[in-house]
Amino acid sequence: MRKLGLLIPGLLLNLVLACGGGSSSPAPTPAPAPAKGLVYTDPTGTGWRLVKDPASTPSRLLLNLVGPAGLKTRGAGFNLKAPASIHFGSFVESAWPIKDLGVYELWNTDPYPNDGSVAVGSDPLEPRLLAGGVKAGNVLTVGIFQKDRRASAKDSGHPLCQVALEFEATTSLMAGDVLLLTITKSKHMAEDIGAFSITPTAEMVRKANLVEMTVAVGALHAN
Repeated sequence: MRKLGLLIPGLLLNLVLACGGGSSSPAPTPAPAPAKGLVYTDPTGTGWRLVKDPASTPSRLLLNLVGPAGLKTRGAGFNLKAPASIHFGSFVESAWPIKDLGVYELWNTDPYPNDGSVAVGSDPLEPRLLAGGVKAGNVLTVGIFQKDRRASAKDSGHPLCQVALEFEATTSLMAGDVLLLTITKSKHMAEDIGAFSITPTAEMVRKANLVEMTVAVGALHAN
């Protein structure tokens, strides 16, 4: 009986080894690699949204503001908050962190002396309602508006303006890091803002109010 008792543990050990039941350590999880750029996924839906421009690169993400197709507006503005590791870029064309994409008419439609003798946009000193800046907390605030009531409202279902987010290799971002973008405020100028008049009217004052809107933002992460 003693011999049989010694054989049983040996047989059990052989069966375990034959069935591959030996324990093994799990493969180590690879360490995250430093990020080399930005990746953005467009939001879904057909409302106001920020969509990726095809000219974007991993180091410079271009986002276009697009509105609902068929909605006539005269301009829009929004505040976009980004992590401190993201830098908002500027544009050579405007020297602002916002680029006009040519939908809205930003100049006076009949410059002084208002007789059609001066070409629209020919005065380099004429101000346009296109501006932007970065506020405390890494919040980008931008706006683009038509200033002349004589210009017709435009269909919002096109890329209206563009902003740029830049990746800096000196940051401590790792591949896969999620970067939260948040719209903190957004409004548009409606189609009906009152009839044009050389002198202000009660209708102009009553209707010249910006309309609240919701802008959808996609997913951004380091890659």
